[in-house]
Amino acid sequence: MVHLQEAVISQSAVRDRNRALDLLKWIAIVTMVIDHASILFPQYNLLLRTIGRCAFPIFCIMLAFNLNQAIPKKKTHTLKNYFKNLALFCVLSEVPYQLFNQEPFTTLNVMPTLLLGFLLVVLGESKHKYATLQFVSLLVVTTLLSNFIMYSVWGVLLIVFLYLFFKTTNVRSKKYFLMISVLLTSLANIFNWLIGGYYTDMTTYSLAFSFAVSSAIATYIGAQFLLKGQHMNIPFEVPPVGKWAYWFYPVHLVIIWILFKFA
Repeated sequence: MVHLQEAVISQSAVRDRNRALDLLKWIAIVTMVIDHASILFPQYNLLLRTIGRCAFPIFCIMLAFNLNQAIPKKKTHTLKNYFKNLALFCVLSEVPYQLFNQEPFTTLNVMPTLLLGFLLVVLGESKHKYATLQFVSLLVVTTLLSNFIMYSVWGVLLIVFLYLFFKTTNVRSKKYFLMISVLLTSLANIFNWLIGGYYTDMTTYSLAFSFAVSSAIATYIGAQFLLKGQHMNIPFEVPPVGKWAYWFYPVHLVIIWILFKFA
């Protein structure tokens, strides 16, 4: 009888999952792999990396959406687990990322960017006495260290404005926050191109432009899809994406690095 009840609860949990969110997770994972696999197929670099630029804004959209689900409902345990996972994989992903990067140090892996965005949103919504001071201090530190953060301070702020997009119920404000998010994701890609000094090479201009446009489109469509997808009837099963997705990031970097190095 107990096993039957557990099976019913498990089936109910699967039905209650947000299929739109799971679908976006799969799109983010696939586009991330496509982006990173570009080092294995340099002849298709422009195409693969342009597709791959969709991954980061989609990860930011999902983080902002989940924060908007957890913070108003005061799901403290969920937020603590989110923080622990992001912090842990900031550390676990750094060596795999630097191995994959194949270059002298440029930026940290993407996890610190997500963690900083998470912290700014949580501090911005906190009612604690010194939360505002902590928010401003963290934003200043993030700005000062922008060159070492993947997608810079613009990528961190992207998470904040996407959170505001999901949070507000005012239609006009939603449009403003989404447009600002589209601008931020474009700036995040262009900033990386600028600080890398690639602007001195005219052949990289098409790459920078395609990155900015691709990420902007992904931000706009992804945010709108997730906003409306909760109420849509997606007519097919979407395999759930669990905690294994955290491990997938460093592991797939190592696998691609091994293939690049030894294949």
